[in-house]
Amino acid sequence: MPGLTRRSLLGAAAGVMASGNARVQHAWGQVARPAPIAHNTFDKKSVELRPFVGRNIALLLKSDRVTDRVVIERVLSAIDGAWDWYRGYFGRAPTIHSTHAGRATIAEVDGTCGGACGLLGLTGIEVSSPTMSRLLMEASLDRYNQAVFYELGRNFWFFADPLQPMPKGAFTTGFAHVHRFYSMEAAGLVGAPWDDNLDFDGFRHLILVELMDRYLADRTLTWENTLGASRVPASPYPWISENHLAAAFFHRIRRDHGHAGYRQFWKLMAKAPKSNTPRDAAARFVQMAHAATGQDYRELLRDMTLPLTG
Repeated sequence: MPGLTRRSLLGAAAGVMASGNARVQHAWGQVARPAPIAHNTFDKKSVELRPFVGRNIALLLKSDRVTDRVVIERVLSAIDGAWDWYRGYFGRAPTIHSTHAGRATIAEVDGTCGGACGLLGLTGIEVSSPTMSRLLMEASLDRYNQAVFYELGRNFWFFADPLQPMPKGAFTTGFAHVHRFYSMEAAGLVGAPWDDNLDFDGFRHLILVELMDRYLADRTLTWENTLGASRVPASPYPWISENHLAAAFFHRIRRDHGHAGYRQFWKLMAKAPKSNTPRDAAARFVQMAHAATGQDYRELLRDMTLPLTG
């Protein structure tokens, strides 16, 4: 895919922070650290990492990384809180894959897929060193980089059968995008800036509100020539993708019907029939939304030919 992807952008943004790692380590005091353990990466390499264990997750850091007790406790508490929200909201935990001491792992790994990488429907997140530096540095200011909370959305993706067929996994990635914001909100976390030009609230508004406004303002746009064609409304931000628009579609249901309607949408989606085509996936969206809320979202997708039952 030409241009910047979400992962390449995340990696680039994290790279900006890499040079600050030495400054962060200098500022933090060295504290007692747990003994290293062997950890198997997604590409089946064994690495030595130090485990810091929370209630739901284990943060595995490089052996030479300087740590600060307060910062580590903040990070563990923040991610544990988001994990609690995901599990409560969607009614189940990811299938066990990567764990330490019975907790899902979030491991600092070189050469993972972009700035961070989460397994779909399974426990396990890998975070590059620059992204981990950013997470820890921002936590020292009691605000939180969004990458891990996005990847949790991939771990809690249980809806592949009805929604996966949309091109380039637009609904799959859109799910992670929107629920990053909701999980952080529920955990009471202050989001760190996206980059030097866009703060967290501006980033959220851009994806969930402004992008939808651009879509609605252009009457030629439909689900089929946006999500279905891997295109988005014109935007000044070249990294905006169809995945962000999918997140805005999900957000529209919560905006219209609150948590009750939105949770019911996902409860029904978990039992929805399997889709084989992008059109099937679009139909599942409107079918489950109608069953959960009574509203006909075919008008939002601009395709009144989609079946409301099936």
